[in-house]
Amino acid sequence: MNRLFIIIFILINFIFSIENYNVNGWELLSLEEKIGQMIMVRINGNYYQSDNQYKKSLKKWIQDYNIGGVIAFSGSVHGTFYNIKEFQEWAKTPLFVAADYERGVGQWIDLATLFPSNMAVAATGNPNHAFEQGKITSMEAKSIGINIVLAPVMDINNNPDNPIINFRAYSDSPAMVSEYGNSFISGIQENNIFSCIKHFPGHGNTSIDSHSSLPVIPGNKVELLKNELSPFKKAVDHGVKMIMVGHIAMPGLDDSSVPASHSKKITTDLLRKEWGFKGLIITDGMEMGGLTENTWAGESAIRAIEAGCDILLLPMDIKATREALLEAVSDGRISINQINQSVERIWKAKHELNLFSNKEITWNQLENNVGSQNSYRTASQIANNSITIIKDKNNSIPLKSEKIKKLTHMVLSLDDGANDVLQPFHREINRVHHNANKIFINDKVSKLRINEIINQLSSSDLVIVSLLVRIKMDKGIATIDESHAELLKSMHDKGINFITISFGSPYLPSYSYLDTYIAAYGYGSVAMRGCSNIIWGRVDASGKLPIDLNSKYKKGHGINKKKRINPFDNYNHLDYNLSKAWAIIDSAINNKIFPGAQIFISKSGDIIASKSFGHHTYDKSAKPVTNESIYDIASLTKVVAISPIIMRLVSMKKIGLNHTLDQFYNNIDDEKKDITITHLLTHSSGLKPFIEYYKTDKINRDLIIQDILGRKLDFSPGKKFQYSDLGMILLMDIIERITDTPLEEISNNWIYKKLDMNNTMFNPDRALLDRIVPTEYDSIFRKKLVHGIVHDENTFLLGGVSGHAGLFSSAEDLGRFGQVMLNKGSWLGNRYFKSTLIRKFTKRQNIPAGSERALGWDTPSRNGRSSAGDFYSDSSFGHLGFTGTSIWIDPKNEVIIVLLTNRVHPTRQNNRIYGIRRVFHNHVMESIL
Repeated sequence: MNRLFIIIFILINFIFSIENYNVNGWELLSLEEKIGQMIMVRINGNYYQSDNQYKKSLKKWIQDYNIGGVIAFSGSVHGTFYNIKEFQEWAKTPLFVAADYERGVGQWIDLATLFPSNMAVAATGNPNHAFEQGKITSMEAKSIGINIVLAPVMDINNNPDNPIINFRAYSDSPAMVSEYGNSFISGIQENNIFSCIKHFPGHGNTSIDSHSSLPVIPGNKVELLKNELSPFKKAVDHGVKMIMVGHIAMPGLDDSSVPASHSKKITTDLLRKEWGFKGLIITDGMEMGGLTENTWAGESAIRAIEAGCDILLLPMDIKATREALLEAVSDGRISINQINQSVERIWKAKHELNLFSNKEITWNQLENNVGSQNSYRTASQIANNSITIIKDKNNSIPLKSEKIKKLTHMVLSLDDGANDVLQPFHREINRVHHNANKIFINDKVSKLRINEIINQLSSSDLVIVSLLVRIKMDKGIATIDESHAELLKSMHDKGINFITISFGSPYLPSYSYLDTYIAAYGYGSVAMRGCSNIIWGRVDASGKLPIDLNSKYKKGHGINKKKRINPFDNYNHLDYNLSKAWAIIDSAINNKIFPGAQIFISKSGDIIASKSFGHHTYDKSAKPVTNESIYDIASLTKVVAISPIIMRLVSMKKIGLNHTLDQFYNNIDDEKKDITITHLLTHSSGLKPFIEYYKTDKINRDLIIQDILGRKLDFSPGKKFQYSDLGMILLMDIIERITDTPLEEISNNWIYKKLDMNNTMFNPDRALLDRIVPTEYDSIFRKKLVHGIVHDENTFLLGGVSGHAGLFSSAEDLGRFGQVMLNKGSWLGNRYFKSTLIRKFTKRQNIPAGSERALGWDTPSRNGRSSAGDFYSDSSFGHLGFTGTSIWIDPKNEVIIVLLTNRVHPTRQNNRIYGIRRVFHNHVMESIL
């Protein structure tokens, strides 16, 4: 019994001693170890070899000096996570691990979430964005092993010439900085990570970078309390855990003009005593020029501790700093009581962060938290909302890529690496436009060079000018070079059509010679994507200036723009006399060639007509055809489903036009093994035109495919032209084999949803029946009026979906699709098809020689009897549908004509539509060309 009592007593004392170590363990440290806790050194997430000298030094500092923490910079996700894990394992006392994640973890680590700058966040007008940014940043940081985020910047950028704060500040307004900064702090600290605000007492009102020299901030204490100091005081009241003191002189607070990090009046008397701040005080980097130009490492460290700083960040010389502090304590210059107070605060902070819990972060936690799609979407939304259109005199935004024949992207910057920094934005321009030239100017320009550049630009329809002024240490520049400003002015004077985007500092010498000016407030990938979304009209533009640029463009200014929702500029039918064309349609209805019709005509991006005629059927009570009516478009399926999907698969390198059938089907006979995708698309495969499978008992899809592959060819592949539905059925099957996705699903997801073709579908829902125009009365197979189900019998057997038929659509939807073809693959600022592939697919393939077929598409017959009429250019393409439908597109004249009818009602024996199509197209083209 006594033995059990002794064991229990020992266990209780052991547990108590551990808890006591956690709370008061700092008292057990030697003076050397206490001083070590007051030092933080640099690490990164790169690979360190075992004999790497810095790694050896780092291990000595952690194990022998007992340093208190590290600050992480660049590296991979893997490297940062595992390096931090190893360094923590070395440490007797758990390490603070800090990082400058002002713009999220993605600022330093690829694949983590990157946010736009603070100024951009404030430009959204939504402080909750700052909270969400902080919340996501803390979640990702904690998953990597970071426990202190050295952000947000609480400086007010009240000096436009500031070369180091600039867009890192939320605003030039103290109130706005406080509102957004405190929201960010709440987001960070919600996840039990410390937020460290900077750069107390305020680095905004200066044109000097403290990385290189000591800035002096003007103003008396009353003025400073209203401006520079205000956000910091409100952050203290808000409960921020940590403050970084900058290397900034403020004579209004300390007339000795020493750096704040060396000023007891600023750091202890104001921050500790007057404001009652209980948290940790850390210096800005001790290696910065604001200190080193006047004080050597050891003395600088002593002065910072004397001033009241708890932690020294990045001392120039770790050994010299440690020895200098030990000597200062030994000499009585620094009291042991002051060291103890700082170490106690450090210890309690580590306890508050649960660093003594020995609870390890797992790689699985990291994978679930870092760089998630939800976080990416949040960052993208913030970026989209931030982009600010400051000027747009000629209403140029959003840009219409289809209207710009020749586009030039000009990058203006004196920054090293500017071309690489903005390369993602240039790639985005190229992706959308496909004909963008690039000019990179990285030096000052002379008057002679300005004239040369203007001559280069004179043939461009539009120039996108990207200005890059990066805000980084030791640079000392806050706006564009004078000679670059002169170039912009000359471009304006010479009538060059250009828009200007600032990626970085939004401040310019003048805005008078810019007709369109957009501020992105940064040059990260998320800012470039956001800017691209705005200029091409993919999203609404709503950003507002959080700063004053000048007396005209002040806080709150910004031009709202709606995203593009319609590719057509105008509804302009009154400018053309189409009475003869309409008379042809009315005559056809009266003569019962078809009961009704739906027509769409556009030219050069203007809608000439979107008009409906007649009724669904010949019944007197039949519904009238409207623009909302839906038609079975029959063989137009071949070019509205099969051809575009094949184009996408070719661009994805999942299929090649020269791929042969034997690559998709086993045991195929010799005569068919060399049939290519091109043969199938050009109807030169030798397959029969069609087989009436619906007249065969017990038939299904697999048997149909087997039958097609087993039948003897009518001719050798490539030798003749013979229009074949069977080839398109095979293409559907091949597409589904490659994508492992039904044709119905893939065409909807890849094409119709993206192009807002809401009336285009296979197997329409029965709820749409009143809008669907009936086709034929089927007296042989289905024994009823075909209404709301596919007209083609073989497609019906295949479940309503095939490569040769099955789609239902409207004339306006097909007009949208036609416009994408005219736009060479772009749609409302996005690119869905490569322009080179559209040119290839819509060009006559001459297979066999003399054939008029393109890849899937048809072209106007050259025999003078084309149903497209006599006025379509030689580059035109289109297709007909058996039910009485057609689409013809003329790239040269930029014309689209869609004619939808149900000429097969009540019977397919009515085949008089040919003459109607031809005369109708001639009258339309005569009127609009």
